[in-house]
Amino acid sequence: MLGGPEIITFLLLALGGALAVGNIAALVNPDGPRQRRDGIPPPPGAPDEPAKPKVGRSVAMIVVGLVIVIWAIASLIGG
Repeated sequence: MLGGPEIITFLLLALGGALAVGNIAALVNPDGPRQRRDGIPPPPGAPDEPAKPKVGRSVAMIVVGLVIVIWAIASLIGG
């Protein structure tokens, strides 16, 4: 059942997963969606180079996300 007392655990599982996957994606593809292929120039005032992700902070957030995911899975299994 998706509702009830375990809804918080499911929300923590989703939050931790999003935190880990989002930071992994930022490290793997630092340019992200800013590379436009349709020929439209960037808006005025946009920086020429996209910002590079801070590796230390990203690794820390990946670790925090994975800890949350593992904890949520353990809570779901343990009951």
